[in-house]
Amino acid sequence: MKKNRTLGTICAILAACIYGSTAILGKASYAEGANTLTLAMFRSLFSLPVLALILKAKGESLKVTKHQLAALAGLGITGASMTSLFLYGAYNYISVGLTTCIHFVYPVIVALIYVTVFHERISRVKVIAIILSVVGLLMFLEKNLNLNMTGIWLAFLSGVAYALYVILMDKGGVSELHPMVIAFYCCCTASVIMFAYGTAAGQLTYDMTPRGWVYLFLMAMCVSVGANSMIPVAVKHVGPTATSILGMFEPISTVILGVLLLNETCTPRGMLGCGLVIGSVVLLTLESHWEKKSEKPVEDEV
Repeated sequence: MKKNRTLGTICAILAACIYGSTAILGKASYAEGANTLTLAMFRSLFSLPVLALILKAKGESLKVTKHQLAALAGLGITGASMTSLFLYGAYNYISVGLTTCIHFVYPVIVALIYVTVFHERISRVKVIAIILSVVGLLMFLEKNLNLNMTGIWLAFLSGVAYALYVILMDKGGVSELHPMVIAFYCCCTASVIMFAYGTAAGQLTYDMTPRGWVYLFLMAMCVSVGANSMIPVAVKHVGPTATSILGMFEPISTVILGVLLLNETCTPRGMLGCGLVIGSVVLLTLESHWEKKSEKPVEDEV
């Protein structure tokens, strides 16, 4: 099938911008009565019927093995639950731009875990990427010592949780499942966990303005129907490497939208720190691309 690079590029950029805009919707919902737990739970809950309808239309089955179910539960805990709670929690303390930039240290954390736990060799490119990300984060901290450290740690922990999610996605034996099947089970797990915990702790709130409910619904729809459906198209037409690189529009769009819509400030030093973190991710992505290109294809035996 002929590839349409223009279509793939547009889908990758739009998906990244949609992911970035959900951060703005999340923070805006706090002004309408939402809190961290409510935001995370309803984002997952509202996604379920939409994902189910899409999967039914595609003829995809929700049947999985016991091993896959256990892995999917783990993905729901680390991805849809922990990542969302830490990320949305950070919005209460620091800007969405800073939160997203700190969160995007997760590819470096993934590299470190693969080296220390799975004993993979670390290359010079990975070392440079780690240094860039650490320096970038230190630039934020040195310049903004008066920032709420709770927000900074929550944003960092969201990156750690997402790194664990990515690793489990690779090692959990669910790669053959349709992406939306994975998303469905992750949302199921997150909805159950956060409803049970929120109800027991009395932290779920239903007293939101109509605008707040609209924000929550839009977040779920933007991710489930919009971005999640565009990523496969982008990968199909421009490949996973280019899609990952174009995904760097997410933190950039979050910073820009935060400044334009939420009146957040971003100093040149902060922009440079953000750029260093993003640069480390680009290096890791490019290295993966270079390694694949250097591998010689093995000819099939006749």
